[in-house]
Amino acid sequence: MHPAFVHFPVALLPSSFLLYLLGVLMRRRTLVTSGRSCLYLGFGGAAIAVLTGVLAEDTFPHGQQVHRMIETHEAIGWTVLSLSLLLTVWSFWRADGMPRHVWGFLGLLGVTSLLVLQNGDIGSRMVYLHGAAVKPAADSGSAQHGQSEGSGHRHHH
Repeated sequence: MHPAFVHFPVALLPSSFLLYLLGVLMRRRTLVTSGRSCLYLGFGGAAIAVLTGVLAEDTFPHGQQVHRMIETHEAIGWTVLSLSLLLTVWSFWRADGMPRHVWGFLGLLGVTSLLVLQNGDIGSRMVYLHGAAVKPAADSGSAQHGQSEGSGHRHHH
């Protein structure tokens, strides 16, 4: 379930940062409101991603290197969740529709966005470079995609 939910905070938290930043610079309340909505949804997505990640971490065999990556991935996940909760609460503390101490808010949201992107990179490296939680494909010999043995395997694009 974890892979189904991780994309929400990865997409929504940086989108929140961009919308808030544009809203502040352009003094457009609608952009700030959109940024706030992305923040709330990103926080919810982060909560579900952390929960499903914790449930998934012991469900597949892995070596020491992947284990260290999991520990780092989990620590960053909890950090992103905590920061996005703090930012969500902070977003209710407003003046003229903008978060109070808006540049501090944007700085923290920017750091949170960078952390979630870094964590996505770590997670994808575990899967795509180390095969974490990936079941090997069944060995079907050389008869793939309807090709008979010896006929070669070609794709025409």
